[in-house]
Order: sequence, then structure tokens, then C-alpha cells
Amino acid sequence: MTDTDSLLATLSRCGWHVVRRRLGEDLLPRELQSRYPRLPAELESFLSNLELCRNSKDTVWFLTRENYHPTLDDRFRWNEHELMSLDAADDNDDEMVRIRAYWDRHFPFLFAVHSDYDYLAVDLSHETYGQIVHGYMPEPEQSSLVARSFADFVEMFVESLSGNAEYPLSCFI
Repeated sequence: MTDTDSLLATLSRCGWHVVRRRLGEDLLPRELQSRYPRLPAELESFLSNLELCRNSKDTVWFLTRENYHPTLDDRFRWNEHELMSLDAADDNDDEMVRIRAYWDRHFPFLFAVHSDYDYLAVDLSHETYGQIVHGYMPEPEQSSLVARSFADFVEMFVESLSGNAEYPLSCFI
């Protein structure tokens, strides 16, 4: 069993709704592929193979293909943190450039909306490529390191789900 298979099995045992995707469609629409041209393969493969992966209260979820392909409904959008920050910037051009630059280098993949709108993202910066970071509102661009890689995150998250959850992973349990 691969580490991601172990993660999905553990999530299912913990009451999460997990539905695997059968078709190998691209995770991102073309415009997001341009913005995020080099995602870590392991993360992209994991998310691409999920139809749905959320906790029983629908307050924590992994973003899936459906989330990255926007529709007109009122759901929490894949880039909600960026949009809220841009809205709070009140047309301050320097601040808006800073916010966009952050989100150009950070790809969100896990949300928790039961407290401070926490998220996990993969860092795409050259120096820290592949690291997993945690952020939350009201300053989502002030993120902190969670794991050195997606594989390390998976291992840590499985352990957290087994009853050893420490902050910030406890936010996603």
C-alpha cells in the first residue's frame, strides 16, 4: 500500500468521505496550469485521483479537480484566501502585488473552515520547492513550515489521524 493509499484508508476509518476518481483528467484547467506549471508530481497525482475527500462535518477537505474548475455556485473557492486578502488590501497596489506574488508561489490543497480558515499549500519557490506550509486568516500570507515534502506531510498526517495530532495538523483532523 502506498503512503497516499494509507492516508486515504486512514481518513476513511476516521469517518471522512473519500471517493476516488476513475478518469485521469487534468487536475487544473489551462489558466491554472499556466499559473502553476510545475506542481510536485506526487501531490498532483494524489489530488487528480480524488473525486471527493472531506471530513464528516464538511469543514475540512482536500481540494480536488472540481474545486480547481470553478462553477457559478457559492462554494468556498480554491483561491478564497487570496481573494479575501486582495479584498482587504483596499486597492493598495503594493499590497495587492505582494499578495498575488505569494499565491503565485503557493498552491493551496487542504482547507479547514471550522476556525480561522486554515489552509495547507505547497511552496513552489525555487529555494523551498515542495515544502508544505500552513496559513490562516486574517494574514494567510504569513505561513509557517509544516513538512519538507508532500511525502513527509502524508506520513505526519496519518500519524495525526491516529490520535497524535499536534498543531497545525490538529486543525485538519
